[in-house]
Amino acid sequence: KKDTVKMSGTGTVGPVYTEDFTGAAGTLLTAAGWTISGTSVVNPVAITSPGLTFGKYTGSGVGNAATLLNTGQDVYTSFPSLNQGSVYVSMMLRVDTAGTGDYFLGLSPTTSQTNYYARLHVKNSGAGYLVGISKSNEVSGGAQYGTTVLNYKTTNLIVVKYTFTGTALDTTNDAISIYAFTSSVPASEPATPEINAYVNATKTDAVNLGYLTLRQGGGAAAPQLVIDGLRIGTSWTTAVPTGVKTLTAEIPQTFELLNNYPNPFNPSTTIAFGLPEAGTVSLKVFDVLGREVATLVENTLAAGYHSYNWDASGLSSGMYVYRISAVTTAGGAQRSFTQVKKMLLQK
Repeated sequence: KKDTVKMSGTGTVGPVYTEDFTGAAGTLLTAAGWTISGTSVVNPVAITSPGLTFGKYTGSGVGNAATLLNTGQDVYTSFPSLNQGSVYVSMMLRVDTAGTGDYFLGLSPTTSQTNYYARLHVKNSGAGYLVGISKSNEVSGGAQYGTTVLNYKTTNLIVVKYTFTGTALDTTNDAISIYAFTSSVPASEPATPEINAYVNATKTDAVNLGYLTLRQGGGAAAPQLVIDGLRIGTSWTTAVPTGVKTLTAEIPQTFELLNNYPNPFNPSTTIAFGLPEAGTVSLKVFDVLGREVATLVENTLAAGYHSYNWDASGLSSGMYVYRISAVTTAGGAQRSFTQVKKMLLQK
């Protein structure tokens, strides 16, 4: 029997820009679709190996990465220009060293690539580093920094959110927020960012955003880091994808774990489930001996129907078990749900 879920008519819109640095290690970014910003050819930015990994972020483990030093060539790329709502930029980041504070990434309008509006900063904080933001050059080294000390030489997920407020160019109140994650990827936008809605009224807002620049900064002030898995989107789910898809806004009356389809399958299959309330969800796969072979979902999800497409290319034929565990606390009352089903990988 095949379980079915009604699909919404609009479907799911993906990111407007993706960069996984899939070229060979040693390839210069200028030979991989990026353009020099300025004239410096010192320390040209190149693709490096290996790529970064972070939880269930969809850019995790895909392709290679790029390494930025604390001085040298800057490069930029373009993406479809956006001028309303919010623009989200997500990335995996491993900072190896940091100085007194400098920016390494900026967003700019199509009218002027070097007129950076959202500048993402890093500075040393003793045992680790802090992330910061500025809209212009209003404060040397970064206008505002978060308070969470992030570990060096560890991959974290950073998200920049630029929100157009009112009509472009007639205000100075566009807000910029920063999110920083050290472990799991939230399926929905957290209520409390690391830096919340920073505004700088000394600079007119951007007419649009259409360029992303990677910058190797000002010597002792700047970081040395590895960046990977860039995503740009107009919503949290498009810019911070986790592999979990929301199928429909319809809310089920009870918890549901649907039959995977196809079954038998080779090499991939889709597992769908329904949540009557928002809650914490764990979806795992085990072999017949009870050994865990994959964690598909480990996130807080909204009420509704969701799915995950699992690729079992690296596993042997045989019977597998998938198990969902969910906990919700709507109305202050905790409810839990666990269910197990079988599926057959047939190569």
